[in-house]
Amino acid sequence: MVDNVDWARWPLIEVAPGDVPTAQVAPAVARALQAAVDRGEYFAAVVHMPDMPANRPRVSGAPERIRMLRKLRPGLSRRCRGLAFVMSAAAQRDNVKVVKSGNKIWGCPTMATDDVQRARASARTQLSADTSEPA
Repeated sequence: MVDNVDWARWPLIEVAPGDVPTAQVAPAVARALQAAVDRGEYFAAVVHMPDMPANRPRVSGAPERIRMLRKLRPGLSRRCRGLAFVMSAAAQRDNVKVVKSGNKIWGCPTMATDDVQRARASARTQLSADTSEPA
């Protein structure tokens, strides 16, 4: 299994990369989401995003992140009913374009909030919106 993932409420998972280095956050999230996709069932996820340093290079690791998303997107489109990202209000402002285009980027419904309870409620709502079995 993937570290830093709470599977106890499956099909709702929580991904908290925790103290991994900044460069490893995206791969850790991708591994967790891929593990959920690989179960072959519908799921929703709450993803806790750590605050990134304001002066970090924006393009660092971009090709790797694009490859990860291209690999993940088809499975997320089929299996993921919603991703709720928990991130600070400042991080949401700093990444407004990405936040607004989340559905297109990830291939499933997304939302971002600084309130973990709101994120969990959103993920549960998305999950309950479709109860049919995946094909």
